Amino acid sequence: MGRGSSGVRVLACALMLATGAATVLTGCQALYGGKPEKLRSPEKKKKPPEPPETEVKIPYVEDCAADFRGDPAKARPQPGIANQLVGEGETALQSSDKAKDPAGQAELIRVSIDKFRNALNKDPYNHDATLQLAIAYDRVYRKGCALAMLKRLSALEGNPKFAKGAKLAIDRVTDNAQWFKGYRKDAIAAIGR
Repeated sequence: MGRGSSGVRVLACALMLATGAATVLTGCQALYGGKPEKLRSPEKKKKPPEPPETEVKIPYVEDCAADFRGDPAKARPQPGIANQLVGEGETALQSSDKAKDPAGQAELIRVSIDKFRNALNKDPYNHDATLQLAIAYDRVYRKGCALAMLKRLSALEGNPKFAKGAKLAIDRVTDNAQWFKGYRKDAIAAIGR
């Protein structure tokens, strides 16, 4: 018995050659099909309209419970100590601008208010302490206390002994438009301008 007839062998060889030729011919075709589809550009979406800007209403504290009027007969001005306290308070107030967390910022403003109040206890007629205390009160939205301090500056300007320093402080208020921004007209009226 033979392994097969020669005709079957010839047929098998012909089939193999045909299959090999087909693989050779299909080797140049695209691997996954015909021509690729053209990519479409995505549609441009319109930007949603921005909501209208609404003005934020800051809740200022209008009243002031602090007592700024002591007995003038008991006042024994100590301007050296008062000026030192004003310097420390200004440093704390400026540092509050650089503080990153709100709690640290609030603590520095509180320290500055304490320093300015102590400076006014040492020298009740100190114009720098009065102005800086008004600015510090403005930072914590104590409008009533800030206006009271500005009125105090105006009263100091009326006294010939303290008029020069008070006028300089009042001029600083009029020159700095960013101070007392939420109630600028009231602040200018409080200093008598």
